Amino acid sequence: MKLKNIAKASLALGILTTGIITTTAQPVKANSTISVISNGTKELSEYYKGPYFEYKNQSGYKEREGTVSFIQNMQQTDVTLTGSEKIQFNNDDEVSNVDVFVVRENTDRSGLTKSIGGITKTNTQNHKDYVKNVGLNVTKKIDNNASKMTSNPYNINKEEISLKELDFKLRKQLIDNHDLYKTEPKNSKIRVVMENGDYYTFELNKKLQEHRMGDVIDGTKIKEINVELN
Repeated sequence: MKLKNIAKASLALGILTTGIITTTAQPVKANSTISVISNGTKELSEYYKGPYFEYKNQSGYKEREGTVSFIQNMQQTDVTLTGSEKIQFNNDDEVSNVDVFVVRENTDRSGLTKSIGGITKTNTQNHKDYVKNVGLNVTKKIDNNASKMTSNPYNINKEEISLKELDFKLRKQLIDNHDLYKTEPKNSKIRVVMENGDYYTFELNKKLQEHRMGDVIDGTKIKEINVELN
């Protein structure tokens, strides 16, 4: 029996057994800022404060063109392929040995979770603590004449990592530790610098573009991560 049919049968059995697929509501944190911020910035804050899920060493099947479906804990997640993963996985009816980084996008009441990008190959080696440890350097503007810089280690846990996962986790950390989105982000940005001098930029005044969510980079070749908060 194909993986697609096995997965659907398992999902159907789970629904018949439990009667309903449940999801856990996430607590909403109170916004302590007294600054007036735009609706766009509020939406960014809510999105990046939201939950994410990480599934390791998964197998999935193509429900339709450009979408891979995974069944985890009797719940189906449909991932839209974008970026480099669209080229890598689009010709396969089934995918295996992959990790999936999931952020819910437009999930409806059916219990079906929809996500975009975030599929990477599972690590080929066992790593004791992390794949690589790099510097996370945050420069925060205090006023027109002064800035404050802090540097901390940041663990990269995947040999291959999607821009979606990097962007989401870094912004969540900046929200928790550096008050990102308490004020307007203006031209604030994250820059992921590679060992060969290439870099990837995330503009913090907008959500990561969907066509970049499936782009994958070599986590072992990241040199440092620099953040400018204005």
